[in-house]
Amino acid sequence: MARSTHSTSRVLLCALGALLVLSPACTTQEPPPDYEGGGIVPPGGGGGGGGGSDGGTDGGLVIPSNGSTFAAKPSCVSGDTACAGACSDGGVLCVGNCGFLPPVAYAFAGDPHAVVAGDLNGDGRDELVTANNDGRSVAVLLNRQNGLFEKPSLWSAGKEPTAVALSDLDADGRLELLVANSADSTLGVYRSKGSASFQAPATYAAAGLNLNDIAVGELTTGSKGVAVIRGADQKLSVFTVKADGTLQTPAADTAVGSSAYAMVLADFNLDGRPDVALSHETACASAGDTACQAVGVLLNNGDGTFLAQRFTSTGGTPRGLAAARLDTDALTDLVVADASRNQVLVLRGKGDGTFYTPVAYPVGAVPSRLVLADVNKDTLLDVLVTSATGNQVSVLLAQPGGTFASRVLINAYPQGLGLQGLTVSDFDQDGTNDLAVLTSGGIQMLWGLCR
Repeated sequence: MARSTHSTSRVLLCALGALLVLSPACTTQEPPPDYEGGGIVPPGGGGGGGGGSDGGTDGGLVIPSNGSTFAAKPSCVSGDTACAGACSDGGVLCVGNCGFLPPVAYAFAGDPHAVVAGDLNGDGRDELVTANNDGRSVAVLLNRQNGLFEKPSLWSAGKEPTAVALSDLDADGRLELLVANSADSTLGVYRSKGSASFQAPATYAAAGLNLNDIAVGELTTGSKGVAVIRGADQKLSVFTVKADGTLQTPAADTAVGSSAYAMVLADFNLDGRPDVALSHETACASAGDTACQAVGVLLNNGDGTFLAQRFTSTGGTPRGLAAARLDTDALTDLVVADASRNQVLVLRGKGDGTFYTPVAYPVGAVPSRLVLADVNKDTLLDVLVTSATGNQVSVLLAQPGGTFASRVLINAYPQGLGLQGLTVSDFDQDGTNDLAVLTSGGIQMLWGLCR
């Protein structure tokens, strides 16, 4: 029976691998024991961080990268007029596409729906990981430094993986991979073996379809927790992480109301514990509705339970959100993408889980996912938000006092329309943040360049 399951997984991954042209030929034959493919350990092949002594616990669920790389970071001499952009930052002149070089296409199949960045092999550089909805896989793009990423290795996932996260669950200094599989109603946890390789996933039931988002934080005092939005069931599940890195099945779930789209963990009431903020995108049917066209905050009791959700109405269609202290009052604020009104909302925290009236900033069409990052090296967090119906990213440059300048649109062409997500890191360690933008056909990498 184990051989049959193994063979089925190999056939599924080989079919996807053929689309990605990851290897010159794809068969069910295992790679040789001494195969070395860009640091990804083949089935049963051992590797850094204790791999090789686990009897091949990745279960044969991986097609390693062939070691080739995507196109390199474009060259552009700082100050070259050919790279001049339209993004003035009040003293520091950025060049390129509002401080970014023209996008480089990292094309691969699978309809990726979520992207995260993290150092998977301990070399100090962040890798890219995507959850591939159609491919039933997770793609790992190894950072080869100097502006190069390796073509992906594919790890088998459940049906319709839609959210992904990275976190060190067992405190061994290595990042585990967590994947929410929407159509299977499962949470998959891939234990790290080091060298950007993982064991076969342990799966945990998360009943109900549409697992919209996943986040990890110290949701129980002294212990991490994995929070999963169960959209179809209108609930939030929190799996407490045990000392050995395994997850404890939730004793009870928290009702969150309809259409919870995204979440972020942050301390909204200054008690030192991370709370859960949710965006609710469904239109309100009546004046008495609360969990609609609003953001809600579940204040953390510290024992895995929460106070009743506190809502702040936003109107529109709130989707992606991010939390940070944007001014000097020590209170955590929220930034929310309002998809139906083509704007970003900035909500100042009151310190009790609620917020003042939102301040709106126009952005590109149908904003969906956003991140906060300093893109112009002035130490202030800027807003970057994707357009769900176009191929542009809007940048709102931060100003002192917690306000933002008018939007600047940067292009994420030529690969595909409808941006799925984005993540930011200094991938090439040149002191400037870079931007990885997710489309249905892969990743557009916009390398930062600023003088």
